[in-house]
Amino acid sequence: MDAARALRTIAWMPPLRTCVLGLGLLAAACATPPTRREHLPPPATATRAGTHEQGAGPAPARPAAGPAEAARPSPAPVQARRPPTAHDAAVRRAVETASSLVGQREIVVRGVRWGDGCAALVRAALAEAGAPLPARALDARTIQAYARERGAVRRSRPAPGDLVFLADRPGGPAEHVGLVESVGADGTALVLHRTDQGVLRVRVNGAQPWKLKADTGRAVNDLLVVGGGRVAAGRLLVAYATVL
Repeated sequence: MDAARALRTIAWMPPLRTCVLGLGLLAAACATPPTRREHLPPPATATRAGTHEQGAGPAPARPAAGPAEAARPSPAPVQARRPPTAHDAAVRRAVETASSLVGQREIVVRGVRWGDGCAALVRAALAEAGAPLPARALDARTIQAYARERGAVRRSRPAPGDLVFLADRPGGPAEHVGLVESVGADGTALVLHRTDQGVLRVRVNGAQPWKLKADTGRAVNDLLVVGGGRVAAGRLLVAYATVL
């Protein structure tokens, strides 16, 4: 076929076939590998919100409180305990030392014999607490003088670990010394004291010195036998002192 005839053949090709062929060639020339469309999950509904971990995520709605629950008082906030201090530890050791000698006449601690008087009990307890008394503080009066120098003497507000000075008669000078073991809500001090019968616990309440029992029937003062006869311990109170 000559060139003129070939041109006439293309010229007579139907228009639609020419268009399809052209689009096919363009598609073949620009074709790229087909991309894969990722199928996204459906959007989460409200019931799927949040997390299953306890204590995390949004809090679930609570039903409305009924009349009984609404009237119930809210619990009081819990207060953190104060961590123990060196003073607390010293008081505990002194009280434990003295209380371990209840019923004993001689004051012996870890093989050391301190004597058999009331001052010996106090000296041994304070030494075990890491606060030994000076050598000159050998009896109730000299121990009181030492406490007075430290500005620690008072007539009220006893606390565990305090020293207690008692007289032989109401209004007299300090002749005896003991150690406060505990203090009741009414101010009654339970005192560890070396007596003629050995180390005993004696109740002393200076705020109610004439009473042996409170109006509730609770004992607040023990009777002590002294030079003036049988006297309530509160009437013999001279002072308290903090030396720890």
